[in-house]
Amino acid sequence: MEQPKGTRRQVQKAETRALILESARTLFGTQDYDRVTIRGVATQAGIGLGTIYKHFPNKLSLLAAAFSDDLKRLYRDAMATVPEDRPFKAQFVHISKRFFTFYTTHFSLSRAYLSHLFFYEKEWLDQINAFDEAYVQKMSELIRAGQDKGEIRPEKDADVLAMALLSNYFFVLANCFLREGMRDPDQMADMLAMLIEQTLL
Repeated sequence: MEQPKGTRRQVQKAETRALILESARTLFGTQDYDRVTIRGVATQAGIGLGTIYKHFPNKLSLLAAAFSDDLKRLYRDAMATVPEDRPFKAQFVHISKRFFTFYTTHFSLSRAYLSHLFFYEKEWLDQINAFDEAYVQKMSELIRAGQDKGEIRPEKDADVLAMALLSNYFFVLANCFLREGMRDPDQMADMLAMLIEQTLL
């Protein structure tokens, strides 16, 4: 039975978007951000320049979209593999290391995305904020479980501690990954573990 035209158009639009994003990932992953152009992405994808602008208004939104899909998958994977039988500190380092490993494996793409973190348009900033809120909520749940097991002092506010942990995570990202160009996820995870041990837990 023939599919409705609307359905075919939606499928075609989704396929074109996926092709654009895959081409963008390739270029952002192999070139400096400033060297990547919308025209270059169009050439890589084998489509017209105007087609890209139907999906993305500018290069920054294209970068955000290219990274956002990967980030969502990474978050789901990291949370699904949290070792429930380990102490909270090990759980937090496990989650963070999954992100560090992705960032260092996709070095150029990740540095481009993180370097522009505060310059995205509202649509993408809203998604980033929603992601951070979900992350903090999950950390709060793990912290409360750690408090129930006597690993974390009960007087600690779980929500405040979760936000402080997120700050430590971004501190390591900013100083080790963005500033120093560190490519070793184990070293980054060790530094994060030391920070939270000395300052938070």
